[in-house]
Amino acid sequence: MNKSLTITEKFIESLFDNLIHLGQALLIILIGYIISKVVSKFIMRAIQKSNRDEIILNFFHTCLRVGFGIVVAMMALSQLGVNVTSLLAVFTTVSATIALALKDTLAEIVDGMKIMFSRPFVKGDVIEVDGVTGKIQEISLLYTFLLTLDNKRIVIPNSTMANSRLINYSSEPYRRVDLTFDVGYDCSIDHVKDVIHDVVISNPLCAREQEPFVRLTEYKDSSITFSLRAWTKTENYEEFKFNIVEEIKKKFDEEGIDIPYPQLDVHIKDHLDA
Repeated sequence: MNKSLTITEKFIESLFDNLIHLGQALLIILIGYIISKVVSKFIMRAIQKSNRDEIILNFFHTCLRVGFGIVVAMMALSQLGVNVTSLLAVFTTVSATIALALKDTLAEIVDGMKIMFSRPFVKGDVIEVDGVTGKIQEISLLYTFLLTLDNKRIVIPNSTMANSRLINYSSEPYRRVDLTFDVGYDCSIDHVKDVIHDVVISNPLCAREQEPFVRLTEYKDSSITFSLRAWTKTENYEEFKFNIVEEIKKKFDEEGIDIPYPQLDVHIKDHLDA
């Protein structure tokens, strides 16, 4: 009878101890969750107020959350009597195996880190990579997300972003607009140059810091070509370019400047039998 009572007491005592450890583990997880939420809100507010690149801050915010979650999980397992040291050894071995199986995925993560540290672009920049042009939305561990000019979401692997030629159209405050105009051989060179120059200078989007370049640059079969190089702010590039194309055509019409187009003359000979 006494022996049975002792076993029961030991079982109750062991169960009580396990419940205490389980409660402590759950308390650690709860406290960790609350701390994570508070710190996350603090970091997000700091991101909104910071003048640094939002993409990079969000990336490191995600890394911190994952790291903090691993620490909390280890502390909770330790309270449950799990040998954390042995668990870490097993985790290291499993990680090495997984790393060999997922080497391409890990390469994507490394390329994502390379992009973060080299900072070839920031959120909102318009870039061209691998034949695709779009605005940077987000960079994750594996992919970079672009929004094209016609509102399509493009997902590009970080390996492509890190190892392809990349053109950033938004990195500089000014861009140069290059246009060519073909006119007839009968037109006055000086007159055409003056008309193009005046149209460009009168446009409010034209940058005044640098004088537009207007010169005769090519002779063609039925026309001569004038090249225009003018500067504008990067955000005004497309609007300025299209405005100039429209205004030049209207001004050429007003000034009687001929814009030739391809023509084919067909001569028919009538051969009469003698």
